[in-house]
Amino acid sequence: MLQLIVLALHFALTVSAHGYMVSPGGINNKATFGAVRGFGGSNPDILQNPANPNNMCKGLPKGRVVPLSLGGNGASHSVGLSISAKHPGPCSMEIIDPATNKIVEIGSGNNCATQAGNRFDWTFTLKNMEQVTCTDCIMRWVWSSSNLIPTEFYQTCSDITLAKAGGNSPAPPQPPQPNPQPQQPAPVPAPKPNPPSVPKPNPQPTNPKPNPQPPTTGTISHTAADCKLANEFLCVQQCGKVLIHCTGAGTGVETGALDGETAVCNNGRIDFKTNCVA
Repeated sequence: MLQLIVLALHFALTVSAHGYMVSPGGINNKATFGAVRGFGGSNPDILQNPANPNNMCKGLPKGRVVPLSLGGNGASHSVGLSISAKHPGPCSMEIIDPATNKIVEIGSGNNCATQAGNRFDWTFTLKNMEQVTCTDCIMRWVWSSSNLIPTEFYQTCSDITLAKAGGNSPAPPQPPQPNPQPQQPAPVPAPKPNPPSVPKPNPQPTNPKPNPQPPTTGTISHTAADCKLANEFLCVQQCGKVLIHCTGAGTGVETGALDGETAVCNNGRIDFKTNCVA
C-alpha cells in the first residue's frame, strides 16, 4: 500500500503541465490571436510541451508579425494564454531584440497559469520599458512549473512591431527649488591706453627707367630677361601664346607672337607660369 502511495505521489509530481501564449495582445484581440511561432503548424504539441530554456523560441522560425502597442512603466498589459494542465510557478514576459539578442524583462508574476478555464488573459504590470530600444522585436512568454520534479520550462514567442505608447509613467513631483540669487555682473576691465604710433619713414622716389623697347618678333629666341624692362613688360599670355604689352597696373594690349616664352604677365611684373595668380 505504501508503495502505491509513493508511486501515485511521484506521478502527480512528474505529470507534465501543458500551456502556451496564444495571443500577445489579449485573448479577445482578433488581430493578434494566433500570432505566435508554431501556431497552426503540423506539430501542435511543440507549442504546449516543455522546452529547453537555452533553446530560444524552441528554434521555431519567425512567424506572422503583428503591431503591438505597450505603455510605459507602471501601465498594465494582457496576453492570452491557453493552459490545458495547470500548475503553479513563476511567469515572466520578455522583449528580445533579434538584432543584438538583448533581453529585457518587462513583466513578471507568480501562478499566471492557474486561473479558471483553459483560455484566459494574464495581466501584468510593465517595467523596464526605458531599456527597450527595438522596433522589430520578439515578445517571449516564459513559465516554469515549481511543483514538478524536475522543473518544467515553457516558452512561446511572438514577432511584433513595437510602439511604446505614452512613454514611461510620469515621475513623482519634485519639491520646489529655492529662487536663485541674482549673479553680480563681472567687472569690466578699464581700457588700456594705445601706445604712441611711430611715424614711418617716407619712401624715397625711384629713378625713372628708360621706356621699354619691344623685342623683335619672328623666329628669334627670347628669354624672360628680354621682357624685364623699366615699368612696362613684354610677356606671353598664359592662354593663347601671344605677346602682351603690360603696364604697371597689369593691363596690356596684344602685339606680336613671342617664341616659346614661359614667362607671363602677372599684374605688372614678369613671372613664370608656375607663379601666376588668377
